[in-house]
Amino acid sequence: MEIWLIQNGKKVGPLQDYEVRSRIESDQLQQDHFAWHEGLPKWVRLGEIEIFKSDFEKNAEAILVPNEDELSQARVVISVPGKAYLLRRFWARWLDMSLYAAAWWLLMYAVGRDIGAMITDLWIVLTIFIPWFVIESWLLHWFGTTPGKWLLGIRVLNEDESKISLKASIWRSIRVMIAGVGFGWGMLAMICQVMSWFTTRRMGKPIWDYMGQHKVVVKPLGVFRVIAVVILFFVSMQLQVAVRGPHEQKLIVEQYPEMRDFFEQGKVWHLPVKDDQ
Repeated sequence: MEIWLIQNGKKVGPLQDYEVRSRIESDQLQQDHFAWHEGLPKWVRLGEIEIFKSDFEKNAEAILVPNEDELSQARVVISVPGKAYLLRRFWARWLDMSLYAAAWWLLMYAVGRDIGAMITDLWIVLTIFIPWFVIESWLLHWFGTTPGKWLLGIRVLNEDESKISLKASIWRSIRVMIAGVGFGWGMLAMICQVMSWFTTRRMGKPIWDYMGQHKVVVKPLGVFRVIAVVILFFVSMQLQVAVRGPHEQKLIVEQYPEMRDFFEQGKVWHLPVKDDQ
């Protein structure tokens, strides 16, 4: 969310909500500073904006220093983060990327690109998923969800449950692309997923939602949606095999001739290979 402020009689901004929080924590901003963000009919005091109320309350609590008697009688309170729905979000993420990859390879086949050359082109391997994160930013801004998230009952919103601004959505997708799935690059993607799991367990939400102060709203998951997810995963993977399969098999046999019999015995359906490929 983008915030505008009035400081020292001057208009300052736009600032991301996490930047405003940082200034509140360092006592650079007080509750009586005037602020505005998209959707507000007029300028209001910063302390009246719902998503910043808890930050001012934390600051007020930090100022109160207990004496020794109070410390000896105090009970330790452990803050338990809300449920992160890690497994559901994992499958939603990879369903989206699998559907995108299937559509992308089918498009390349339809326009007559050399599939065999493309799967060995390093630049294509490194950049293939970048357009998806552009699409994801737009979908999250307008709808708060993506096909995979929608099927699994997930929406991504601001803390006040308003829709994410386009700029905030773009930054979120960039963070996911780099820190969350490592651009979808094989082993790097798996390492990023493991690291994200640990940071989410520690902070209560992924780093991209923590920095943007977004929240995930999750609905109960019905059996028909689970079935639809399984079917779409299967179909999207089969479509990718149909386009890429024969070319990948050819490359493997060229390097390991002993695999030829294995592939000939276990032939799978694929789209016709064009003569120039």
